[in-house]
Amino acid sequence: MLIESERLGAVEVDDTKVLTFPDGLLGFPDARRFALLDAGDDGTYFWLQALDDPQLAFLAAVPWAFFPDYEPELSMPDQETLGLTDPADALVLCLLTFSDEAVTANLLGPLIVNATTREGRQIVLGDSDYSARMPLAAA
Repeated sequence: MLIESERLGAVEVDDTKVLTFPDGLLGFPDARRFALLDAGDDGTYFWLQALDDPQLAFLAAVPWAFFPDYEPELSMPDQETLGLTDPADALVLCLLTFSDEAVTANLLGPLIVNATTREGRQIVLGDSDYSARMPLAAA
């Protein structure tokens, strides 16, 4: 399918690259379908482009490229909601934020996607010490 992105222009997206977030993302409850687009050659960075809003796109990263000790623990209800029985079936991404001071990753609220169903949730790891604004340079 061909989608429009204010940031990326017209982009052809394979259906296998469409992710669904039934609850939306934090602060964007109506944004439920995103295209996962490579933002580099090494599989670390991705654009999440909302399919229903050309103006809404997020840069995300695979956290282990910067935080090799990152170990998000999902509750059993979250695992069941996502249909995850094996951690290897999960795609984990952290949204990145850019400011004048730093580029930060949201380790507190990662995006967890069942790679088989391509359905995901943004899960707040409430019982963790992870930060919503962890500087990438600190990794």
